[in-house]
Formats: sequence, C-alpha cells, structure tokens
Amino acid sequence: MFLHAAILIGLGIICLITIIVSLIFSIISFANNKPGKFIWLSTFVIGFAGLIMCVILIVQKVKKTMHNFSENMTNQFETFTDSLSYSSSTSIDQYEINPSSQQIKLLKSYLPSNIVNNEPEEFYTYSGFKDYYRYPLRYPYSIHCMYTKNNGELYNEVNVSRFDENDNGEIFTNISNINKIAFDKNYLLVEQAVSSTRTDKIIYHYLMFNLENEKTEEAPTLNKLLLMAKEKGYTGPDTLMTLEQYHHLF
Repeated sequence: MFLHAAILIGLGIICLITIIVSLIFSIISFANNKPGKFIWLSTFVIGFAGLIMCVILIVQKVKKTMHNFSENMTNQFETFTDSLSYSSSTSIDQYEINPSSQQIKLLKSYLPSNIVNNEPEEFYTYSGFKDYYRYPLRYPYSIHCMYTKNNGELYNEVNVSRFDENDNGEIFTNISNINKIAFDKNYLLVEQAVSSTRTDKIIYHYLMFNLENEKTEEAPTLNKLLLMAKEKGYTGPDTLMTLEQYHHLF
C-alpha cells in the first residue's frame, strides 16, 4: 500500500515538472512561432492530465486507508469491550454458589421443621458482588464482609426476599469483627479480631451465639469457648475456620 502511494506521488511530481517545463517551452515556442509549439502544448496537456489522475488515485488511496483504519479501530474496540465483559462476568461468577453443594445440604439439614422449604433459595446461592462478600449460615443468618473476605458482621435475614439489594430488611445482630467461625444446628462460635487502640496488636474475643434465641455469651479463650459450647450441647467442629476457608466449602 505504501509502495503504491510512493509510486503515485513520484509520478505526480514527474507530471508537475513536465507541466512546468512544457508550459515554459510552449510560451516560448508560440511567442517565436516555432514549429514544435504544438508538441510542447500536447506535452503540457498530457502532463496536466497525468497530474490530475495521480491526485485522484492518491485521494482514493487515502480514503481507503482511513476507512480501513476506522474499521480496525472499531474491531479492536469491540474486542476490548468483549474482553471487559467476559472479565466482568468471570469476576461475578466467582461469587456464585453451587446450589447443590454439600455445604448447602448441610445448612438445610440444620433447619427447624417449621422453616424447612419456606426460606428463599437465593439465601443459599447469593454470595455477593465485587467487593461485597456474603456467607450464608443456618437460615436466617449470614455473615457479610466488605472489601476483604474477613472482618465479617452477622445479620438476621428473615425479612429479606431480595438478597442483591441494599437496605433490604436485614437486621444487624451487633456482632462484628468476625475472623473465624464454627457452628452446628444451634450455636455459632465466633472469634473476633479487634484492633487495639493503644498498640498494633490484634485483640481476640470469643463468643457463642445461640441461633435459636440470639443470646450471646462470651468466653476469655478459645478453649473455654469450646468447653462452654459443649456443655450447652454443641456438636460442631472443635476447630474454628477463617471466613475465606468457609467460603471454599461451597
């Protein structure tokens, strides 16, 4: 393409030089009434026609080049947009929960008989969007995190019908800074990680939350939390897991 354009420009320059030279000699020939005056005039006409043709071809080449460039830019933009769309959908997909996962089956098995099959299915399958993470527990409780997959807050979602909306009726249980959890049908064991106001150290608190009546009891250490829970009839794991580890169970 560039070679053709260079040839056309070169021919145009030759035609322009021919026009100038033939015009000069035509004027001289006609002024002196020389016999070759019509030859120079014909040369001028041919050079002028050649120059016009070169200009037309160059303009057509430029138009075609601009059109191809525009099409390429459009195609690249569409490809880039598709790539962003795919990336976005992939990002969203990683928050989806498999509705047939073993963890969901376990959560459903924990439900009291008066609730079974009455809870919204989205309670189990909606896991958040972008920098918002949601971890379902035994209905109607779930843990919410913002920006990171830890430092959660416990919510009661018994009044929630749409889980992908803000201010949708969820009730905060006043339990925050959730770092690790373990639970069974009746109790949620919580390790809270709280930043100290005096030092850079993290202070850990331990809570047992009753999933039936929402009563909370505190323990000074993890061992005493487990002992207290077992005395109450807790049958869940003896080891607490991080919220990110819990997320992977789905």
